[in-house]
Amino acid sequence: MYISEYHLDSTDSISAKNESSLQPSNGSPIIRYLRWAGSLLVILSAVGFMVQSHADLLPAYRYWVGLAIVVALCIGDLVCNYGLKERTGARLFFALGAGFLPVQVSQVSAMLYAYVQGGQGPQPEYTWLQFGDVHPALIAIDLGITALLLIALSYTCFSMLAKRQVKTLMLAALLGNLCLLLPIRDGLSLPVIIALLFAGINIIERKFQPDSTMKLAEGVTARALICLPLLILIGRSLLYPRSFWLAIVVTAIIAIIGIVDTKRYTQSALVIYMGQCAGTLAALSIWPMTVEHFVGLSNNFYSLMIPVALMLFALSTQVAYHAKAYRSFASILATGLAYAALLNDQASAPLLALSTGIALVSMGGLKYREKIPFFFGQLSFLGGILFYCGYVVDAYSNAPWLFSIGLGLAVLMLASVLEKKHQLIVNAF
Repeated sequence: MYISEYHLDSTDSISAKNESSLQPSNGSPIIRYLRWAGSLLVILSAVGFMVQSHADLLPAYRYWVGLAIVVALCIGDLVCNYGLKERTGARLFFALGAGFLPVQVSQVSAMLYAYVQGGQGPQPEYTWLQFGDVHPALIAIDLGITALLLIALSYTCFSMLAKRQVKTLMLAALLGNLCLLLPIRDGLSLPVIIALLFAGINIIERKFQPDSTMKLAEGVTARALICLPLLILIGRSLLYPRSFWLAIVVTAIIAIIGIVDTKRYTQSALVIYMGQCAGTLAALSIWPMTVEHFVGLSNNFYSLMIPVALMLFALSTQVAYHAKAYRSFASILATGLAYAALLNDQASAPLLALSTGIALVSMGGLKYREKIPFFFGQLSFLGGILFYCGYVVDAYSNAPWLFSIGLGLAVLMLASVLEKKHQLIVNAF
């Protein structure tokens, strides 16, 4: 009797524990959905305010409205942390506040740019993005407030999200916001800044790879926050008159992220595959844009497009899917372009055919041991040899005596060599 009662009580307590443990799991999707919905509402509302053309609102007031949003997010963090004792919501509020700070930095940068350049420098196409007629004293006040908030809020946010990497994250955040603050908009210096900032963030990101905490949700959020200044810098640069160098830098960044970096951030096969496709298209478009800018694609089109095929072959060493198909298609494309250039008598076509054939045979055939690159490499090399043989035949038809003299000299030299090496040849056989 006692045993049965004890068994009944124990099963009741176990079922009660199971029910209590199931309650948070049933409520967590709803809580997660509410947090996502609230975050999107805040972000979209702020973006909608910035996108709307408030003609009657001075640029300085737009900055203060953004500052009020940041302060409201900080107050929400304090309420969650000290009032509700809820750390997840506090981290979310602080992350949103830290995410809005680069927007404030961008607005201060627009004020500085308008004050330094005036109407002489490049201007965005939208007049509501021109932060002109702001008093220097007000610019200095806004700059000081933004700097204090950037240091305090970023340090607190990174301490809550990834305490191990606070110094590195702070360095990356300050570096990105400093680049965002610079009043530079010209078509040459700005792409250099974007390229250097991307390289610096990429180096810092590689240092995070051994740290397992940076792969959690908090670590990924911290890593995303240090990338925000770069994204804003690229997006802002697209609002100004575009330049060739900016297009090259942005395309190269897309190629690197799509082919190389995506594999470090996710294990999803679909995301990696889509990133590979986007990165491949971006990488292949760099060379045609460069040729069109400096030379033009109308002349020697086939010869100038052979590097595109070789670039596709080089990308096969970095892609996660269809590497063999990349090499096969690149070999066929390179050989076809080489023969098309030879038939059209384009400049440097024979030399390109020879070098392409050697590259395909040595890399695709000997290194990867694949039949298609090896076969088409030989075909391309043979086309270059036959083209030069045509020159030899034409030269022989015009001056046969010259080739007879050359052949006679070669025969005499061969006889001398055979006489010198006669004993070695006899011993060998």
